[in-house]
Amino acid sequence: MSLFMSTDRRDFLVSLGTLLGSAALSAMLAEDAASTTTEAQDQLAGPLSPKPGHLPAKAKNCIFLMMEGGPSHIDTFDPKPALSKLHLKEFSREGERKSAMESGKRYYVESPFRFSRHGESGADMANNWTHLARIADELCFFRGCQVDSVNHPTAMYQMNCGNRFGGDPGLGAWVTYGLGSENQNLPGFLVLPEVSYPQGGAANWSNGYLPAFYQGTPLRPRGSPILDLQPPPHVTSERQRANLDLLGQINADHAAEHPEHDELRARIESYELAFRMQMEVPAAIDLSGEDADTLSLYGVGEAATDAFGRK
Repeated sequence: MSLFMSTDRRDFLVSLGTLLGSAALSAMLAEDAASTTTEAQDQLAGPLSPKPGHLPAKAKNCIFLMMEGGPSHIDTFDPKPALSKLHLKEFSREGERKSAMESGKRYYVESPFRFSRHGESGADMANNWTHLARIADELCFFRGCQVDSVNHPTAMYQMNCGNRFGGDPGLGAWVTYGLGSENQNLPGFLVLPEVSYPQGGAANWSNGYLPAFYQGTPLRPRGSPILDLQPPPHVTSERQRANLDLLGQINADHAAEHPEHDELRARIESYELAFRMQMEVPAAIDLSGEDADTLSLYGVGEAATDAFGRK
C-alpha cells in the first residue's frame, strides 16, 4: 500500500515530531563509501568529524572535572602566606562591589591547613593530600587563573565560558569545534551532572556564537539519560523507515534547489545523530559489563561516591 494512501498529513507530521530518527541514512552510507577523493570526503564529512590539531597531540584523552563548590585553591595547592599575617583583619574594596550579595564586614581568613613541598619539582600541597603527594611530579599545577565574581552562577560562567556574563561558547564547545569527535554516534560534547544541574544551568555548556552542533548535551543523572530518545511504542520500525526515507528525499530535493541554505544540513545532521544515539546511548551508560574490581576502583556501590563514580 502506498505510504501516502495509508497516512494522512496530520498523522505523518505527528509521527515525525515524535521521532528522533535519521533523515540522512543514505548520506551516511555515501560517506562511508566516498573514499575516492579528498574533495568528496570534505564535502560529506560531518561537523563533528575528527580534525587534526595545529600541533602534534601529547595526550589521547582528557577528563575535565568541574566541581561546583569544590575545595578552595588556598586549601589545596596554592598557599597564600600573606593570609596568615592578615588573618581575621577586616578588608574592603573602597566602595567597589562585585555583587549585590556583598554586605556587612568582611575579613581575611587563612587556610586551616599547613603546606609542604613534594617531589623533585617542589610542588606545594596541603598536608592532608598524603596520597597525591606521592605522585607530585606527575602533576601539573596551573595558577594563572583569576576570577572577579563572588556569585556561584557568574563564577561558573567565567570558569566554563571565560565570561562571567555567559553567552560565550563553553570549553567543551571549543574543543569539539577545534578537534571534532572520535565517536560519531554520540554528541561531541556531553555534560555529566552529578545529582542536579549546576548553578547557571545550560549556559555553562552553551555553544554561544558557534554552530548549534557544538552545544553540550546533558545526560540526566536519574532515569532515562536523554528524554524522548526512543520512538513511541506505536511507531513500528517499518513506519519509521518509510517516514525517514521520504523526509530524506524531500530534504535532498530542496538542498539541490537551494545549495546556499546550509541550515538544512544542520537539521539533517541532528536527525542523523539522534538516530544513531538510539542504540549508542543505552550501551554507553551500561555498566553491567564491568567487573567488580573496576566498579570498586571508581567507588560504584559506595553511598558517598556512587553517583560521581558512575560518571
